[in-house]
Amino acid sequence: MKKKVSVRLGKRVYNLITDEDTEIVRRTIERIEKDFKRYEEYVDEVGIDHILFVMLANAVLENMKMAEKIRELKKKISYVLKDGEDVP
Repeated sequence: MKKKVSVRLGKRVYNLITDEDTEIVRRTIERIEKDFKRYEEYVDEVGIDHILFVMLANAVLENMKMAEKIRELKKKISYVLKDGEDVP
């Protein structure tokens, strides 16, 4: 079931509609708010759009690093299962 969620970042309120699990949404919003607080003091200096872009870039970078780590782990698991030996 879709639900409307509001997030306040600084002076702005952002609304989104999601059908994700409530717990996932809660944790996601907490993470966004926590990350925003790291940069909030710079909003007046550089603007909220810049802050949001930095947060987006950090999230994409983290996602790419995790995806790479998953690929490495899958490769190691495949190697061990295939050869039955220790990973080099």
